[in-house]
Amino acid sequence: MKASRFFLAQYLHLPLGRSRPTRLGLLCAIGLWSFAPTNAGAQNPVQHDQQAVTILNQTIAAGGGQQQLATIQDFTETGTITHNFAEPVTGNVTVKSRGLHQVRIDADFPKGRRTTVVNGEGGSLKQADGRNWPIYRQSANDLGSLTLPYLPLIAAIQDSATSIVYGGLVTHNGASAYDIRLQKVYTKQQDPSENRGTREARDFYIDPNTFLVASVSDQVHFGGGPHDKGVPHEVLYSNYQSEDGIMTPLTIVETARGVTGLTMNLSQVTFNSGLADSDFAW
Repeated sequence: MKASRFFLAQYLHLPLGRSRPTRLGLLCAIGLWSFAPTNAGAQNPVQHDQQAVTILNQTIAAGGGQQQLATIQDFTETGTITHNFAEPVTGNVTVKSRGLHQVRIDADFPKGRRTTVVNGEGGSLKQADGRNWPIYRQSANDLGSLTLPYLPLIAAIQDSATSIVYGGLVTHNGASAYDIRLQKVYTKQQDPSENRGTREARDFYIDPNTFLVASVSDQVHFGGGPHDKGVPHEVLYSNYQSEDGIMTPLTIVETARGVTGLTMNLSQVTFNSGLADSDFAW
């Protein structure tokens, strides 16, 4: 399986043979985390490390502040996208998003447009040849944070069922970064297989000087069987610029197994243009 196919498989959701990702989950150093019991009935107890929460609050402040970020109802971004198929292909891209659960990505390549739409419980990918592929619920969750990484941080702090764990000041991608893991905790009834939370976990790497998000790392899983160990996957953020008082990453790079699959260079960001449900119909 070629790493260059992962971006469209996960975010633009091109099919990968007969398999599709069951969920974008973050899974770095599984065995290194421990949790203190705080939540009766949960398979793994919830933990909110105070140091981790403090760093997330500093990141939210660096991004523009919770009050300013809370004013975001929707946003639209335009720019270019370069995808490494058999060889690099560049086109124009438009990203429209509302919250964590509604997003539309129109990528115009020389052979035509690929449109990904997510709305609530799922979505679809329409390929240039007119074929449509479903995007299932677990793959659709949190897709809206692809280009604006503050949204899941705010949601995690406010969610008593999400663990926020401090992984230390580490060296990641050749630079120092705070490693903060977010992991949803499910009850036995919600997750009989007892692995959903681990598979959905994400590590946020935060610059200790600017407190901006440098990258988000996770693992992609296929099939969910005992031999499915997951594929390392990461989205890197850089070239932050202030847009309406919000520090917005204008360069976004996606990698799988350390190989760059996609680069977005955004040139224009518009907040609160009045996007409606009809913009995310599929």
